[in-house]
This record gives sequence, C-alpha cells and structure tokens, in this order.
Amino acid sequence: SSHFGPKPDRLPNLHLLSSISLQTKTMFGGAAQIAPEGKGSSIPVGLAVAMEPAPSGAAALADGLRALYARGELCDMALVARGEHFPAHKAMVAAMSDNFRKYLQVASKSPSGVPGPEADPMEGLLAAVVPEAPAGAAAAAVAGSPSEPAAAQPGAAAPVEGGDATAAPAATAAAGAGAALPEQTAATTPVAPAEGAAPAATTAAGADARQPSPTPQTLELQVTQVNTAEAVRITLSYVYGVGTGATWEYEPSSAEVNKDILRLAKKFGLPHLHEHAARWLAKGLTTGNVVERLVTCEEFGLGFLREKIIEQLTANPAELMIVSSSAEIMKHPRILQDLLVQVASLCGVGGGAPTKAAAKEKPEKLEKDEPEPEKVEKVEKPEKAEKPEKLEKPEKIEKPSQKAQHKAQEKAVERPTKRAKRGAAGA
Repeated sequence: SSHFGPKPDRLPNLHLLSSISLQTKTMFGGAAQIAPEGKGSSIPVGLAVAMEPAPSGAAALADGLRALYARGELCDMALVARGEHFPAHKAMVAAMSDNFRKYLQVASKSPSGVPGPEADPMEGLLAAVVPEAPAGAAAAAVAGSPSEPAAAQPGAAAPVEGGDATAAPAATAAAGAGAALPEQTAATTPVAPAEGAAPAATTAAGADARQPSPTPQTLELQVTQVNTAEAVRITLSYVYGVGTGATWEYEPSSAEVNKDILRLAKKFGLPHLHEHAARWLAKGLTTGNVVERLVTCEEFGLGFLREKIIEQLTANPAELMIVSSSAEIMKHPRILQDLLVQVASLCGVGGGAPTKAAAKEKPEKLEKDEPEPEKVEKVEKPEKAEKPEKLEKPEKIEKPSQKAQHKAQEKAVERPTKRAKRGAAGA
C-alpha cells in the first residue's frame, strides 16, 4: 500500500467509528443515515443568546435634545430675565407651548418683527431685544460708501489731486461691486495706489467683498412681568425635562419664584406646570404665610384651593384667632369677610352654606319632629269621642236621682201621718 492510503490493519477501526456514529444519531433522534464521505455529518442546533434590548430611537432623541440644551449648542433663541440669558431652541419651546408657536408665526409676518398688542398670543410677556450694530461694521460701511453721487457710477472718472487719474475709477468700481461680485473684485488686476483717500477706499471695499456671509442672529426675547430669573430657568427645565420624558421635580426656592412661575405657565399655556405651582401653595402652610398664599390664590383665580385653605383655617380656632388678629389680614378685607362667613356657617347663623355638622343635625331634628304630629292626633281623637259620653252620662244619672229624692221626701212625710192614724184607730 502507498503511504497515503489506508492500511489493512486499520480498516476494522473505521467500521467501529461508523457504528458508534450511527448509534449516537439514533439515540438523539437523528436520521439513521450515514453521511457520504467528504461532507459534515453534524446536525445544526439552535442557540439562544441572552441580549439586552436595543435602545429605542425616542430615548436617543430625548437624550440628544437635553444634551444640546445643557451645553447650549445650536440654540437659536435666548430668554433674558433680570440680566441673565437662557439659551434655548425655538422648535423645542414651540412644541411644548402653543402660545409661543403662535407668537413666532405672528412675529414673522409683522414688518417690525414684533406682534402688536392686540394680536400678541403671549399678552405682552415677551419683548424683542434689538441688537446693537458693532462699531467696526459701522466704520466699514462709512468708509465703503461713496463721498459724491457721481462716483457711484462704474464708468465715471474723477480727477484726483496729486495722484494717478486711473486710481479713482478703480476704487469706485471696487466699491460698487464689493458686495455683489466678490469674484470679479478678486480677479481684477491691482492698480497702483494713489495719494489721498482713494487707496484707503479701495482697500476697505476689497475687504468687505472678501468677508463671509453673516451668520443668522439669535432671537433675544426680554421676559417682562417677572421678578426672578429662577422662574425662567425652572420653566425651561420643565420644557426640556417633561417634554422629553425625563424625571422632573418642582422645587422653587421661594413664594415669589412660585408666583412668577404661575404667571409664566399661564402665559405660555403650560397647564401641567401651572398645577405644580398651585399645589405648592398648599404645602407648608403656617399662620405666618397663609394670608400671603390666600392673596396669591385670589390673584391667579385659584378659587377651589382658596376655599380649601379657608376651611382648614376655620376648623382650627386657635390658628384662626392668630390670623384674624394679625395686622397683615387687615390689608385684605375680602379675606377677613370670607373667614367671618365661614365661621358663621359653622355656627349655623346666616345664610351661609351648611357645613357637615349642620347637615348631620338636620336629619336628627326631622326624625324627632315626625312622631310629634302622630301623638297629637292620638290625643285629639279620644278627647272628641269622650266629651259627648261624659256629658250624656251625668244627665241620665242626674234625672233618676232627683226623682228618688222627691219620693223619699214624700215617704218621709207620709210615714208620720200614717203612724198617727194607726195610733188613733187602736185607741
């Protein structure tokens, strides 16, 4: 046999391996077939690999928007309050606030870029900040402007004192084509500088022609009617937090900040933020701040919350005495009047709304009053029936008694007479 061929003594081993493979396939449910030589005999088996779910695209978008706001990148607007600037994105704020979206639409159609007072969806909360022109741009505009009307024509020639006559037309042509045709100005053959102001004008015009196009300016809006910059910061954090589905907590530092947020939420049309600010008024109530918070409720039309606070105050006589005797409540007679009406209604005096205690007492009184007419009816019925019986019986009894008395008297008178007659007869 050759070196590469199978040896005769190894053939039994090959038959043994084939039988083992056949038995293995049969035991594990495989087909009892021997694969042809040169091909694999293994059966594919499914493998399950545990993998974490892929992040959704919405989460990536939300994280990206919050990151842009945190870094202040690609911002095309800024809210200015109390000297502080808060960069933001028009699209994000307009997506959360329908009033702000309408404001941008009306402002884009207005010639002045600011909506009028009658058509202002924000009700005068925002005022556009007009940016000041830089000093360098103003100087370049003055230098590039022609000094005489005749010099504005491209073909006009003007004599220059003490210099080349061709310098002035070249400067004029460069100034006229500086903003519109920068390629032509760059390709023009340089002209020898002339003495005087012509070379300076040519240089300024060429510099203006080579400047890149200005970048769009950021819209700056002054936030009026607020006293704290923190309120603007919290409002924007709400827009980017709640608007992207992130966890957000409402934590103003003072009652003044909360009042500004109530105003901003109302103007921007953010009812969820308005609800957060309204509920904050019910937290941490004391006899020292209850009057201030009642005034805030009255200012922003929070009537239901105001009634709840007044009910809680009148339910505690000691606290009510402290508040009603304070000098602060004297400045708000309407609140003092409402407190007196609530106390009167609790005592059941006046035409105030009945309280729970009064409502419980009324059914008890009615239940007690219901059996009384029944008792009266039972008493009246026997009285009416007994009266004629009592009157008739004495009449019937009196008549026979009188007759008996008369008969007894007559008998008493007749007896002695009869006795006297009997005695006379016996004698």
